[in-house]
Amino acid sequence: MQYHLWVEEGKYSVVRRALQFLAKKTETQPQLYFTFDPRVSGVQMDKTLRVRYAEEMTILLHDQFWNLRIKEDLFSVELAFDEHKHLIVVPFKALRSFIDPDAKFALQFYPAQEETLVHSDSDQEKNSKVIILDRFRKNLSESSD
Repeated sequence: MQYHLWVEEGKYSVVRRALQFLAKKTETQPQLYFTFDPRVSGVQMDKTLRVRYAEEMTILLHDQFWNLRIKEDLFSVELAFDEHKHLIVVPFKALRSFIDPDAKFALQFYPAQEETLVHSDSDQEKNSKVIILDRFRKNLSESSD
């Protein structure tokens, strides 16, 4: 049983519903904060933003956002940075936290170990000589017959 994965999927569903509520642009717009890891595969954002927010980015969706789109596994939105609109695509698997301060509600996300991070060519070059032996090691819980 993979309960931890099911719980994460349930939390993504909560975020998806909160985004759908926000997209309706009601009179009482919540302030929703999303912190995500821009290195996760599938995150799309302008190169200048990626440099500025290399390891973590927090965005606020309240009243100044455009073209919010919600899909099963990601959301996309246009936000203004330095007076320029930028499209940001965030797969739910890249989320690290979700906060609605008005509701005093927060979620913390725990990504899967196998999550694919996007690395620059220089990172891959540096790591090309590293061999991870974990998958070759004998599981400690196995008996040594």
